[in-house]
Amino acid sequence: MALAAQGRPADGEDVPVGGIGQALRGLTQRLGGTRVGVLAIGRVVSPLQRALYRRTGGRLSLTGRAPVLLLTTTGRRTGKARTVPLLYVGDGDRLVICNVNPGFERPNPWVVNLRAQPHARVQVGRGATSVTARPASDDELVRYWPQLTKVWPAYQAFYDKGGKRSVFVLEPGGPLQHTPGATTSPGTGPVRRHRASGSGSDRDDCHRRSSAAGS
Repeated sequence: MALAAQGRPADGEDVPVGGIGQALRGLTQRLGGTRVGVLAIGRVVSPLQRALYRRTGGRLSLTGRAPVLLLTTTGRRTGKARTVPLLYVGDGDRLVICNVNPGFERPNPWVVNLRAQPHARVQVGRGATSVTARPASDDELVRYWPQLTKVWPAYQAFYDKGGKRSVFVLEPGGPLQHTPGATTSPGTGPVRRHRASGSGSDRDDCHRRSSAAGS
């Protein structure tokens, strides 16, 4: 895994990752497209990333300089706060997040939780804000999908193999929630704006309801 300091790029600027960091990031992305890689990310990498992000306010990350946020949802069954680190694409004050279920694992808890309760909390850097999630529209999928797959190519690999994709747009606003280690902010903090073109699919499960244990 690439451990690097996350700078704050200007809006729309792609941050270069060179040398060993770029090679390690490429290796991580390739592993993320495999069954073993998915399990390792969920059980090992994600908890470590969450702890590191909270401790450093996002300055250090296991994904190098790829854009990462912390999403806190409410457990559908437990009612408890659940926080997970996710890659994202920024579009103004909106944040776009994605999950592609490869078919060999249960629905991701954060996806199920967000469908059941769209009000959530997001931390970008040291700033945190309340957001309301909604499934991306068809037009938004056309715009955002190429940028999401650029950030994490494994999305496309799983989708091409029949995986179900869930793309959510997070918009500012919603009931206030507390995020440990974060500073409350009226905005979402610095994000990267992206514009692109692409295509959607009727295999999307943006509107599909499902259940998962442990949420």
